[in-house]
Amino acid sequence: MIKLKDLLMEDWIDDKWYPAHTRKTLDWVLNQKTIPIYPKSMERIIGKIPITSFHVTTLHHLDNVKSLLGSKKSMSTFTRAGKDSQLAKGKGIQTEGGVIFWLEGTLLARKYMDMQSEPDKTGRRWISSTIVFDDPMLVKSAAKRKKIPDREAWRDFEWETKDKMQEKFGGGADNIKEYEKEVKEILNKRASEVIADYIDLTNKLLKKHKKLVKKNLSTPGKKGSVWWNEILIYGAKIKEIFVMSRVAKDLDWSVTERGKLEKLASLATGNDPITVGTPTKYRKWYTDRKGVFDDV
Repeated sequence: MIKLKDLLMEDWIDDKWYPAHTRKTLDWVLNQKTIPIYPKSMERIIGKIPITSFHVTTLHHLDNVKSLLGSKKSMSTFTRAGKDSQLAKGKGIQTEGGVIFWLEGTLLARKYMDMQSEPDKTGRRWISSTIVFDDPMLVKSAAKRKKIPDREAWRDFEWETKDKMQEKFGGGADNIKEYEKEVKEILNKRASEVIADYIDLTNKLLKKHKKLVKKNLSTPGKKGSVWWNEILIYGAKIKEIFVMSRVAKDLDWSVTERGKLEKLASLATGNDPITVGTPTKYRKWYTDRKGVFDDV
């Protein structure tokens, strides 16, 4: 028999009860298809590997770059891109780009392809467990043994909690605030416990399968791609910056962005802190710094 809760909430959690960052992390945990990695856990497995790579952004996202410099929060970067990809034209993956950073940092993870990793509010990176372990069921099976709820089990817990609080407070409008307050407290307390349990579990799996993780996330990729590779780094420092001519024109009137860019350029450790030029000049600048354009 189809239940009302199944019609109302087929495959998602009720985000009314959670702060945005908790909901996103809980969503990953309940799916059990991705795992979080961060410097402390990966240093135990691959050590500290210095690396240089590139990051593309826009003038309007310079503050984000600044906030990540020197921190444990990771940056998504690349060293290879298909010759016809947007990165080869100085454009971003989801933006118009135009500002390219040549960075040095410490390796968190890398793959010859785009891992489609996502950061959470704490700076952890969530990536596919299949990429990490070559097995889409490894994490799910381990979570089941540890009685970590999946999406369906959590949905049941949400409804059970709301039903109990409904009985406690009744259905009157006068009690709605007390009802919602207690539901939120119960759900968020349990959510914190489940998230902590899941992170502990995945850390143990990373340690247990250390050789596999090392092979999958730290071995330099030899394959090319029509798209790009993804290299996650932390503790990033700026070596040099390239600004596309089409973007540099905006600096004539955008005083705020110009000031931000100049401050970032003052942190550069390379011989040419900032270069402005055409797409052709950018491609030479990029390959001179050991970036690769793949003709796949």
